[in-house]
Amino acid sequence: MNKLICGAYAVLLTPFAGGKPDLSAYADQIARLNRTGIKGYTVNGSTGEFVCMSLNEQMSLTDTAAERAAAGKGLVVSACTACAADTLRLARHAHSAGAKAVLVCPPYYFTHTQEQIRDYFLTVAECSPVPVLLYNIPFFTQEIAVDTVLSLIGHENIAGIKDSSANMKRLMHFVYAAKGKNFSVLTGTDDILFPALAAGCDGSMTAFASVFPDDVCAIYDFMDLKQEEKARAVQERLLPLLRKADALPFPKGYKLAMQEASGIAFGDKEDE
Repeated sequence: MNKLICGAYAVLLTPFAGGKPDLSAYADQIARLNRTGIKGYTVNGSTGEFVCMSLNEQMSLTDTAAERAAAGKGLVVSACTACAADTLRLARHAHSAGAKAVLVCPPYYFTHTQEQIRDYFLTVAECSPVPVLLYNIPFFTQEIAVDTVLSLIGHENIAGIKDSSANMKRLMHFVYAAKGKNFSVLTGTDDILFPALAAGCDGSMTAFASVFPDDVCAIYDFMDLKQEEKARAVQERLLPLLRKADALPFPKGYKLAMQEASGIAFGDKEDE
């Protein structure tokens, strides 16, 4: 089965200078990743701080990623907003930039029923010019219930799910339900990359794929070679670094880790 999104996608972090996205530093980040085995890039994800930017600023990052990504690197663009109209605006722009898919979370701020969440995804999927990836991020939005996800598998324009719940029980149900279907199951949690791949996930979209791309790719390589203990060892080597990143308010710890690993300045939006 030819699934749309597979392998390690790096969630790009957003550097700021003077309160605005620093497109030059952003391009440097991509140039660093172009030399690695990372399969593609996720633009304007949670670690990319899309909520701190206007739609126009988000689209400028999409354009920069599309221009600077090496040949063969896939592009997924986050189109997470509180309303379908803005989500579809971002989806249309992602399509013009050549994105493979858009990442869409449930509408946030107000509480919605699961039926409303399902209808929202159907509305977006039926109008989006590019395939939709469901984005389950319960830390910041309502969780997409397992049954809601299962009801959406099979829609011709819903290509998969990025699940950042760190819940292996959920992932197992999705992997089972997606067998034989064009529906990618991706983890968004670096801490469980090894067990998620062992469980049958198709790939991942994570921040540490930007920070430590070679280590993340090594986990995939060892899993492909059936060398699970070596993959586990790489995963365990990353755990203390993840705890250190998570000890600070999100996503500051990840930006500091990225700055140390890459030498690229990753200022915060509030910095002057």
